[in-house]
Amino acid sequence: MVLSSIISFIFSSVVCFLIIKYFPKYFYDPVKGGTQKLHHRPTPRAGGLGIFVGLVTAGFVLTIKNVPYLSYFWLFVVSSFPAFTGGLLEDITKKVSVKKRFIFMLISGVLAVLLLGSIVVRVDIPLVDQIFSFYPFAFVFTVFAIAGLTNAINIIDGFNGLASGVSISIFFAISYVAFINNDFFVLSISLIMIGAILGFFIFNYPFGLIFLGDGGAYLIGFTIAVLSILLVKNHPQVSAWFPIAVAVYPIYETLFSIYRRKFLRKVSPTQPDRFHLHTLLYKTLVKKLLGTSNPVYRNPATSPLIWAVNMVGVIPAVLFWDNTPVLVSFVLFFVAVYTKIYFSILRSKLPKGLRN
Repeated sequence: MVLSSIISFIFSSVVCFLIIKYFPKYFYDPVKGGTQKLHHRPTPRAGGLGIFVGLVTAGFVLTIKNVPYLSYFWLFVVSSFPAFTGGLLEDITKKVSVKKRFIFMLISGVLAVLLLGSIVVRVDIPLVDQIFSFYPFAFVFTVFAIAGLTNAINIIDGFNGLASGVSISIFFAISYVAFINNDFFVLSISLIMIGAILGFFIFNYPFGLIFLGDGGAYLIGFTIAVLSILLVKNHPQVSAWFPIAVAVYPIYETLFSIYRRKFLRKVSPTQPDRFHLHTLLYKTLVKKLLGTSNPVYRNPATSPLIWAVNMVGVIPAVLFWDNTPVLVSFVLFFVAVYTKIYFSILRSKLPKGLRN
């Protein structure tokens, strides 16, 4: 497992280097043209390609070693491919609509259920769990839940190292719980993804030489969703609230963004804006601390703040992975603190640039 993780890191970093050095123009993310653009030079947004190559090459190591879960690994790669491809096509062409990309995510969710048996069987809520014994309901719920978390990582991908740093901590938490419960399939993929993301991370943070892109974000989000569901399904001792707690930041950021856009701003939930928590912190706190003359340093300085916010969910998830009441309490605590901080910032005098 360690060797496959090292291989994924090496190949991911090599692919990212080659894209930056020789093929940047095919994946350029322009400086202008979007409400969420905060970088200052055209940058290739194909880090996901490096992560996917890292994942696949690590699979060849597992094939040579003929691990017991080998067939499941390749079924996982197959099921992740539509979501990753939909995102990568958008990274290359900039012409794949949100609805079309969501369809790709749904296809991956369907494949995950059919090929891997990755289906939600319980949520550890009395009476509600009985509904999940009805397979059609569980099937539909799972597919949309996987698609939702797949997109959630893309929602938080706003600054250098932000989404990748958050994802690495989540995969470490998942790998720990998998190790405790002797789930070597989930453990192996978690470690491989950590290696692959780190191969991208060293070029993305702090100077943003390459971006994760939709393909990378979707691949990471899909993997987190599927591994979390498998842990809960295959190990009754793992609380169904472990996946919610460990990924509470991207989950709540996504749900809150839908609420904010639909009910507060009266716009489409799919319309991008500059009102995410990470953007507010960047505009109100980081700019104030570092000044307006240091754009190169302001961008990466925002990510550690969000990493810290994310750990409010990750640490309890690791410590209390089998204790549903405690995990529910921490999830509610996170929601309350996030909401309080968010509206406190909004009530303050926002910089003029954020009101646009």
